[in-house]
Amino acid sequence: MTRVKFLHPLILAIALPFALASCASSPRIYSQIDSQVQAGSHEQALASLNSRRGTRGSVYRSARNDILFYLDRGMIKHFAGMYMESFNDLHNAERLIEEAFTRSLTQDIGALLLNDTVRDYQGENYEDLYINVFNALNFHAMGNIEAALVEIRRMNEKLVVFADRYERVARRMLDSNQNIDTGHIPMEASRFSNSALSRYLGMLFYRAIGNMDSARIDYQELIRAFALAPEVYTHPIPSSVHDELAIPAGQGRLNIIAFTGLGPLKEETHIFVPLPFAFPNDWTRIALPVMVDRPQSINRVEVVLDSGERFNLELLEDMSAVARETFRNTYSLTVIRSTIRAITRTTAAAVGAHAAREGAGEGVGLLVGLFGRIFSEAAERADTRISRFFPARALVGGINLPPGSYTITVNFFGFSGLVESQSIVKEVREHTLNLARFVCLR
Repeated sequence: MTRVKFLHPLILAIALPFALASCASSPRIYSQIDSQVQAGSHEQALASLNSRRGTRGSVYRSARNDILFYLDRGMIKHFAGMYMESFNDLHNAERLIEEAFTRSLTQDIGALLLNDTVRDYQGENYEDLYINVFNALNFHAMGNIEAALVEIRRMNEKLVVFADRYERVARRMLDSNQNIDTGHIPMEASRFSNSALSRYLGMLFYRAIGNMDSARIDYQELIRAFALAPEVYTHPIPSSVHDELAIPAGQGRLNIIAFTGLGPLKEETHIFVPLPFAFPNDWTRIALPVMVDRPQSINRVEVVLDSGERFNLELLEDMSAVARETFRNTYSLTVIRSTIRAITRTTAAAVGAHAAREGAGEGVGLLVGLFGRIFSEAAERADTRISRFFPARALVGGINLPPGSYTITVNFFGFSGLVESQSIVKEVREHTLNLARFVCLR
């Protein structure tokens, strides 16, 4: 009877890794879509992404990952110029992020799950923020500046509440599990509370509708953003920003914004925590996600006008740095949740091993403890889900020009020379927003 009872952990330990592996998504699933997006083949990328909706092994197949599906599809549609369709997908993602956070409050505080991958994906903070940036750009492209400003204001409001709301959840989780020590792992909330990209767009949009007081406020907030987050804004404020509110009479202001590269992905890392139990339950392994930047091909962006002017765009916002910085808030919750889960499992294994030693001898106790450790390690996996198609960097520039039609060529350079060149014809007019956007995600 004792032998049958202690076979259960062995069966679980053997079966669990295979069950978890069947739920995992191979990076190869996304390589085709990534390549198509980087090449600017947006229709093919959309077809590939939609086909993954029903593909086994694809993250898009599960309803738990609807947020990822809408984020990725919405961004590809934005790059494809499908602005209303992009808004619908990104808006759906935003709504689901808010719903998922509300649902997770009781889950995070009261329940210990197998691992974070079985939870609904809630979205990263930076994804929730940049939804509003790209929906603002969607509305601008559709000629609705007022709606674009609503999106910018939504982003600014989110930045105010993010840090506080995650701190409150973390405190409640710790209060509910006071016997669990997380002091061995440093946890620090993000101090990012103002986005230069959001303020830049707000300044342009307010200027476009003639609200110069609000435009000046956003200009001042842009300057303040650099001062508040030096770990994100390690570069100078773009020089053209200072000229945005002083356009000479009889001229129009041409603004250029370019997005380059692709934002970070997540990888799994491990932390080992010693525990006061007998071998083999004298330590436990905690699996945690870390953000890793993707390689960037573009290091300079040049604008050339057919009228003879040329200038380089300057970095306004390192969006990958914002992703890493705002990740601090959710990372703290992940540390707490993972630590509670791993220590609880290892403690249960140690208690079971002790009982087995008392009832069946040292050998059986050691076996039960070993199976418990195998089970705990196999079950503990980091949640490495993340959207794939937010850009890595936003660069800007501006120039005052006589009204008229201009051919704008934007050259994207890498370390070995020209990578890509894009041209459009743009009508520059007085007293309006002449904003041209370019994207090179290599």
